Amino acid sequence: MKIYPAIFSGRNGSVELLIPDFPGMLIEGDTLVQATEKAEKAIMAQDEMPEPSNMKHTHLVEGENVIMIPIEEHETKNTKRIRRNVTIPQYLNDWAKQTGINVSQILTEALDQKFKTTE
Repeated sequence: MKIYPAIFSGRNGSVELLIPDFPGMLIEGDTLVQATEKAEKAIMAQDEMPEPSNMKHTHLVEGENVIMIPIEEHETKNTKRIRRNVTIPQYLNDWAKQTGINVSQILTEALDQKFKTTE
């Protein structure tokens, strides 16, 4: 698990979260819960997950607080595609070719559903 700090502030009736470990990542939401959920999704969508920074020497302005966002590393999605050999029955392979089905896409969707990684 990695726990990323986020600088929380409320402005104009909304919530903003600045995530220092991901330059340029500024998340807005109507509530802190909504902003935190958006931040979790945005972090998990990143290709690289840096080590969380130490916020000891961060200077906050009035109205800012630091909150922590825990991210389970297995929940992050590395979308890099890899080649994986699988064995399927001949009739399914023939059927997939005849109908233009992308077996890799079907396998990916099935695994996503099995492990509940999609919304």
